[in-house]
Amino acid sequence: MVNFAKLRTYKIVIVFEDQNILVANKPSGISTHPEPGGISLFEILSQEREVIELNRIDKRVSGLVLFAKNKNSQVVINEQIMDGSIKKYYKAVVAKMPSPESCILENYLVKAKDKSYISVQGNTKAKFSRLQYKLLKSSEKYHLLEIELFTGRFHQIRCQLGNIGCPILGDLKYGYKRSSPDGSIFLQCFKLDFVHPVTKERVVFEISEPEIWRKYGF
Repeated sequence: MVNFAKLRTYKIVIVFEDQNILVANKPSGISTHPEPGGISLFEILSQEREVIELNRIDKRVSGLVLFAKNKNSQVVINEQIMDGSIKKYYKAVVAKMPSPESCILENYLVKAKDKSYISVQGNTKAKFSRLQYKLLKSSEKYHLLEIELFTGRFHQIRCQLGNIGCPILGDLKYGYKRSSPDGSIFLQCFKLDFVHPVTKERVVFEISEPEIWRKYGF
């Protein structure tokens, strides 16, 4: 049963909404999709309108989540997701500067329970995963990366950055040494770029970094 009193305690910023789509800024700490014993972004938004989930980000990750508001929009955007024409960009804070400062990472990932692992091409359970990162700037101890995600695998960014020795702040599962003050992982989906399902115009939505990142120089 949904705890509506608890739902009202979460303030969700709606970045854009029309009759066909909705883009929301999900804070760290709530899941995108309903789960037992938790509160989800889907449930919060569904209180006042019908929405259809199109992309997910991890519970401890923040950023933009796209929803359709009708079946036609769902079909059109899912086609963009399948053919790779929807572009997704993330920012991440790491403690070790990657070398080189810009690079395309290509790995085969296999999911086991609630974690992804680097595998080999011949593994029939492994999925090809590709992203590109670049260093945006550095503070005294930390480094801000921008990541363009070309494939959407389970924990892909977290796993691939951890594999090169650059785990994301707060991400204990993939090698960071301690949790963050608010329990979040310093990974954010900050930009979505896609074709509107009805107007057919290219639309871009972008948000600034979470407030807590300012303490780390960003």
